[in-house]
Formats: sequence, C-alpha cells, structure tokens
Amino acid sequence: MSRILRGTPQKKNQSPAHFSLDKTDDIGYKESCDVPVNFMRAAYERRSEEHAVSSADQASRQRQILVSLSQDYQRHLGEVLWHRELVKGSVYELKTRCGNPSCHCAKPQGGLHAATVLSWSEAGKTHLRSLAAADPVRLRRLAENYRRLRRARVALAQVHRQILAAIDRLEQALRLPPPPPASGKNRKRRN
Repeated sequence: MSRILRGTPQKKNQSPAHFSLDKTDDIGYKESCDVPVNFMRAAYERRSEEHAVSSADQASRQRQILVSLSQDYQRHLGEVLWHRELVKGSVYELKTRCGNPSCHCAKPQGGLHAATVLSWSEAGKTHLRSLAAADPVRLRRLAENYRRLRRARVALAQVHRQILAAIDRLEQALRLPPPPPASGKNRKRRN
C-alpha cells in the first residue's frame, strides 16, 4: 500500500504515491482470498438457482397470459375482418323548416318537415346527406358495422399493448443476472 495510506509523511522530492485497491499488492491472492472468492461464487450460484426457480414460475405465468391474450387478439381480429361494407356516420331523422313562407312549417303550430339523413365528419367538417326512403335501414346497419369495427380496433390495440407488456415481463423472468467477474488468475494488472 502507498505511504500516504499508511500514514507515513511523503518527502518533497518523492513522486506521488500510487493508490491501488488491489489487495494482491500486499497479500498473496491464493492464500488469503481463495475462501471469500469461493464463497462469493457459491452465493452467486445459489442466487442463480433461486432466480431460475422463481423465474421459471413467472415465465410460465407470462406464457399462459400470452396464450390467453393471443386468443383475445384473434377474436378481435376476427371482428375486424368480418365486416365487408361500412359507412362512416350516423343515420337519424332530422326535422326542419323549409324556409317557404307559405308552407305549413312556417306557421307557429305547423309541423316540421322530416327527413332521414346520414351525418358524418370529414377533415373536421360535418356533412349531411338526405336519404331515399329505402336506404335508411341498410345504411343504419352499415353505420353500426363501422362502429363495431372501430370498437374492435380499439380493443385490438389494447390487447396488443398488453401482449407487449407480457413479453417484456417474460423477458425479465427469463433473463439471468450477469456472471461473476472472472478469477484473478487471468486478469491483467493495470499500472
């Protein structure tokens, strides 16, 4: 060990002392450190075995979760693929005044004109289209298909996020800790 660490004063003409944490400078490595190194290796192996047992259980649970999530994913994907025709928007009945001053709708007690319309938004703008008498039933069904597809898409994205999280947990369960440092026999000393 250096003179500074031993408490001996350093003379002015001497170069600064070399500081080292390497205990092999003062003691024989094989004589004094063999037992602690063996103890450390045994503790690492025991931790590795305990980690392997607990991580095997965790990995098994994550695999089961992934199987269940993949079944949910397939179900939602089937819902997305099932639809053949869609219409974005809503079908409803709109009651309005026509604007003709001689029409019955212009009178205070007069009934309003009813029209079945399809309403949808595109680029932030709402559009309305009047429908023929035969179209509302079919277009309501197609609009409902669109809503189902959107719900299935949201569910699919949520299950996808859960699958990714389960894969990350599986990776954590399977990952082993880094091995202990190599023994001092083959290590080069730094000066």
